[in-house]
Amino acid sequence: MADDFRNALDEIKLRAPIEEVVRERVGGLTRRGALYEACCPFHEERTPSFKVDPRRGTWHCFGACSEGGDQISFIERFCSVSFMEAVEILASRTGVEVPRKGGRRGPSREESDRARAALERAVAFYAERLSCVEGRGAREYLERRGLERNTLEAFGVGWAPAGGQALVDLVRAEDLSLEVFEEVGLVRRNDSGRPYDFFRGRLVIPIRDLSGRAVGFGARRLEEGDGPKYINTPQTALFNKSELVYGLDRALGEVRRTGHLVLVEGYTDVMAAHQVGIQTVGAVLGTATTDRHAALVRRTGARRVSLVFDGDEAGRRAAFKALHGLLPLEVALDVAVLEGGADPCDLLVGEGAAPFLAILEQATGWFDFVVEGLDGLRGIERSKAVDEILGLVARVSRPVHRSELFDDLSRRTGLAPEVLRAQWRTRAGARDPRPARAAEAAPAPATPSASVDPRVIEAWRGLVGALLLDESLVPALRPHAPHCPDPLLGKVLETVLDMVEDEEVLVDPGAVISALGEHPARALVVGLAESARQKESARALLEGELAFLARLECSRREDELRDLIAELERNEHAADETGLEEVGSRIAALQEELMHSLRMRHLSPDASR
Repeated sequence: MADDFRNALDEIKLRAPIEEVVRERVGGLTRRGALYEACCPFHEERTPSFKVDPRRGTWHCFGACSEGGDQISFIERFCSVSFMEAVEILASRTGVEVPRKGGRRGPSREESDRARAALERAVAFYAERLSCVEGRGAREYLERRGLERNTLEAFGVGWAPAGGQALVDLVRAEDLSLEVFEEVGLVRRNDSGRPYDFFRGRLVIPIRDLSGRAVGFGARRLEEGDGPKYINTPQTALFNKSELVYGLDRALGEVRRTGHLVLVEGYTDVMAAHQVGIQTVGAVLGTATTDRHAALVRRTGARRVSLVFDGDEAGRRAAFKALHGLLPLEVALDVAVLEGGADPCDLLVGEGAAPFLAILEQATGWFDFVVEGLDGLRGIERSKAVDEILGLVARVSRPVHRSELFDDLSRRTGLAPEVLRAQWRTRAGARDPRPARAAEAAPAPATPSASVDPRVIEAWRGLVGALLLDESLVPALRPHAPHCPDPLLGKVLETVLDMVEDEEVLVDPGAVISALGEHPARALVVGLAESARQKESARALLEGELAFLARLECSRREDELRDLIAELERNEHAADETGLEEVGSRIAALQEELMHSLRMRHLSPDASR
């Protein structure tokens, strides 16, 4: 792993102590001496077996699941996210910038800094214009919507003058780069090459990424005229509306605290919700949710996502679009409907938080919501609606869950399973709703051959565990390292040996986990260390396991020697001189190996499995 990436992981862990990361998500975490403990969040139990060790920066379940790791492992497990998504969740919380790990190309740091500076200058410029005489109409509109000045300032709302040259004039007056403002989508050129403002005569709302940095704008036309009511910044190196949730940067802290994310349709809906103290609200930018949106939601750690839409057909279509990308997430997903054409912004600023929260309490599970939409439909309309529902079911990631939803749809519609399956098969690329067979499961990480004696694997677990507790044992184990039969244990061992070579690196379980990065061997580290910690000492454990392996090797060599002697006797009876010579050479080599193994038996022979 690159040093800069590993350094970033170490910095994240320093800024996000493990006890704080766990306490935010596990109720009842209580200090007991040097450790914190609680009932394990990953399985049912009545007696706390889940321990957090702030000294070592690790957690471990001593109960049924026996899992353990560091802060990143905990977020992975608790939030059902990938290693890199867990890193990003903690990085955004701590303000640590994580270096790219190859792959996707993007703007250089210098280019990105210039682009962000241009966007922030535009944010300030538009906000200034909103407070001027020319922004009076926009201010009156916002006042009618009930949005307060503090809210507008917090969200950076502004006004783009109608003339089409105001921002261009600012750029020139301040000797800024027009090219950079073009790159971020704020300036365009006509056919003759003359630059002009992209946003003209519109209310403009900065759109920020998860770190709170402006990446683009949404803009609303206030008067009747040509062009769409809403437009966004064109796609740029920094702005892609399929990867953004408006307001999520401001909602992030509360979403992580409560585990609940609320998604609405409009910018003003988000602002109004935050204005009345509901700070878990964001909005998708007028598009179907994507896998990138799902990744953002994963990064928040949300365990429940509620969609709030109008009760009309347009609201229903919006709900289906929003469900599309979110269904692969393993979260509670529900839909709250505003009846009677109510607008969330008007409801919130007019009646406060209570009615909106009451609607959230009465939210309907996503599957119930989509199936209820079938009521009253017949013929081709019913067929199309069923097809849309099957499309959503196909987005569910767990085969067992898909199968249950499929059976439920059959029961609730009265359609025979074979009819639904026929329609399912007409959907291009739809995954089978039935649970996958074992043979279809994803391949497991590399494991030792089935021919390896389990006692050998257990001995190597002890050896690696001892090394995790006491790096001074490296010289005793290094000569044997190439013979480790388990690929995952071997990876942990290799990582420790590499770390020992760097005198500035402290070898402990937390550091080893960081060094392993996203390698699956990282899941073994804490368990190995905790198991080794139960023994008399790391040195005694290592010496005992080496002696045990030596005895096993001696026993194996003795068995081979007896077999060769028996073969020698058979060749003597057959008067096979060539065979006698060959077997004799093999016996001599085996005797030398046996003597080497016997020399390793320098400890008491009474330790046994």
